[in-house]
Amino acid sequence: MHVFVDSQESPEQHPEEAGFLPSLIGEFTDAVIDFVQNQYPETRFEVLYPPDVNDSPLNRVINFPASAWSTGKLACLKTENFTYTFMRNMNLIRDSVRLPMHRGFSRDKASHLVGIGDYTTPWEKEHRASISEGVESVVLFALDQFCLIGYRVPLKSSSGRSLQLG
Repeated sequence: MHVFVDSQESPEQHPEEAGFLPSLIGEFTDAVIDFVQNQYPETRFEVLYPPDVNDSPLNRVINFPASAWSTGKLACLKTENFTYTFMRNMNLIRDSVRLPMHRGFSRDKASHLVGIGDYTTPWEKEHRASISEGVESVVLFALDQFCLIGYRVPLKSSSGRSLQLG
């Protein structure tokens, strides 16, 4: 097996590894689902996928086993993108929220996890943008930070700076 030293390496140059590595993730996911569903047949499964962490040619291919993480097998594909939030890049945030739909999931089988940060990050805008996409749920992470910082509910209708191009 090729030793990858950089996530910018092209998966096309290593087709055996690009097929084998996601299949391992898929086989593991399938095994967990099968094991749990044998005991609890009504169990639903979701995958939490971070597009920001996988934003490289190699990671996009290797870390997303499309056949195992399909609409037929998962009740929900949830995304998160703490890096994009801290970068204040609303375009990349929206792309992250929309990724499940680009992977064939309907909006009612898509979710987004928003990392609660300090007042300088656009996490509240990310929350609103996620809701406006009509996804099944928007999850705030981490409630303890929310409470410790002392954010008030309901959330404000406007927030701090962010980058939105185009």
